[in-house]
Amino acid sequence: MYRFITNTLRYPADASERNVQGLVVYTFIVEKDGTLTNFDLIHRADSSLNKEALRILQAMPPWRPAKFKDEIVRSKTYVPMYFSLNKNASTVAQKTTTTVATYAKTNTEIANSEVFSIVDKMPQYPYGEKELAGFIGHQIRYPKEARQQGIEGRILCSFIVATDGSISNIEVVQGLDPQLDKEAVRVLSLMSKWIPGEKNGKKVNVKCLLPIDFIIDEDPIPTGV
Repeated sequence: MYRFITNTLRYPADASERNVQGLVVYTFIVEKDGTLTNFDLIHRADSSLNKEALRILQAMPPWRPAKFKDEIVRSKTYVPMYFSLNKNASTVAQKTTTTVATYAKTNTEIANSEVFSIVDKMPQYPYGEKELAGFIGHQIRYPKEARQQGIEGRILCSFIVATDGSISNIEVVQGLDPQLDKEAVRVLSLMSKWIPGEKNGKKVNVKCLLPIDFIIDEDPIPTGV
């Protein structure tokens, strides 16, 4: 899927000129015949990026439909797209970064069970979003080589919050650099239990998305230091 997105994406010229970047997330229904319908924008960026993400989703070939108790059923899911510009590239637009799968605290039992993307009550970090951002910022240890090379940007990760609130199956959905990808997974693996998600009043396994920004707030370290 992400190869299709990479090959299909055309960075809007206007957004490129204005140096606009951002995360766009649509939910949609995968029908029984695999076609995609009912697109709903749940995380907005610039309007031109929102439109490009929708264009890509509408151009996708049919998906493999979901099954429940051996019967094909309609299902709701989502696709995140992070639009980023390569400032060092000679072209005006950069395609989405290569997808890298890096797992930590892998729980095959949970991964193979029913995992939802959208539920009535989404999982929450128990101390609030501000404290979550503070926790991540405090735990990040910027890899020396990446800092020397001036590599910075956003990494999009996913993980499963189980019915007991535990975190597992951390994955880099859209990576930036191997060192930074590993650091993002390491930091997320340190998180305490979350408040689990609920569907129809019952606690369920939920796959969540979380972007992590790596920003160098000082001059890059000279090579050899």
